[in-house]
Amino acid sequence: MRDRDEPLMSPGGRTALAAGLDVFVVAVFTLIGRRTHDEPLDPSGWWDTAWPFLAGLAVGWVVVAASSQTWPTRWWHGLTVWIATVFGGMALRDMVGQGTALPFVIVATVFLGVTLVGWRLVLWAVDRRRPEPTRRTDPRRGRGRPPVEHTRVGDPLGLEDLHGPSDRTRGRGVVPPGDRDRVAEELDIRQPRTPEDPRPQG
Repeated sequence: MRDRDEPLMSPGGRTALAAGLDVFVVAVFTLIGRRTHDEPLDPSGWWDTAWPFLAGLAVGWVVVAASSQTWPTRWWHGLTVWIATVFGGMALRDMVGQGTALPFVIVATVFLGVTLVGWRLVLWAVDRRRPEPTRRTDPRRGRGRPPVEHTRVGDPLGLEDLHGPSDRTRGRGVVPPGDRDRVAEELDIRQPRTPEDPRPQG
């Protein structure tokens, strides 16, 4: 499975998606709550209901970031975010005198747990179904380097005539046939003596 963690210093699109979905979940929850209790849906009324849970959500993000040094994008991060949102939201509501009736606490716990953890589980399942990306290996690291095929440059010195064919012979340029004896002598390459060759071998 590919690595989906996004470090604190380099957040990416996945972190932005997580933040947007978490805020959306809290917004929908508070809108449904106000609609259920026939409360007005004006922005100020919605904010009065939403801000304690948004604050708890922020606390959950801070806890995950401080403990794992990554942004809470994984499904198990959702557990911490969920608990912080519920308990933090209820604690702040109690501090400012808003309702914390048991049925409301139960509904908030179930709804926020299913949504905050649920969308992360869905994304995790989608990731598992995607094929792993092909990793390109830097040839300079020596891994995954394609085999090198050496091209034979021929026998510009005519050394095959002296010692027989050899693929390990290094070419030193094109030498005219008339200069081969001189070049061979300079390179200390002695031609095998034959009965017709009166030259002595040193």
